[in-house]
Amino acid sequence: MLIFSGEIRATFDEKGRVVLPADYKNQMGGSVPGGQLTIEIDRHEKCLNVYPMSEWEKRVVKISSKLNRDNKEHSKILDGFFRRCKVISVPDNCRFSVPGTFLERVGITKEVVFTGQFDRLRIWDVKEYQRYEESLGDYDDKFDQMYGGEEVE
Repeated sequence: MLIFSGEIRATFDEKGRVVLPADYKNQMGGSVPGGQLTIEIDRHEKCLNVYPMSEWEKRVVKISSKLNRDNKEHSKILDGFFRRCKVISVPDNCRFSVPGTFLERVGITKEVVFTGQFDRLRIWDVKEYQRYEESLGDYDDKFDQMYGGEEVE
């Protein structure tokens, strides 16, 4: 199981390419398994979610198990889901391209922050990430409220 964490700054070039930070590449065994990642526009925040294919496939199985594409409403949900994601190729140098429409949708221009969140990475425009961090409030208080001030084992 992959568990990504931390935050790392990076830069997109003028062609919409960015290099996967070495720390995250190393967590995947030194290269991107199968040479592919899936990029998804986040539904709640102005960022992109990046999944290794093994984790993406688990996500698709979970979602598809709850929806029937022959049901009109379910089909619309699936359309919305699959419009917001794209499987991309990642060469050995780990410099990959993100569709321009995805970058525009979340306001990514050049300077970004990669963050880890369990089985996925997130890519944020630096300014948007700063706004997001400010909106988090006091992490320690929220953690204590959730877990009663006890250490989680």
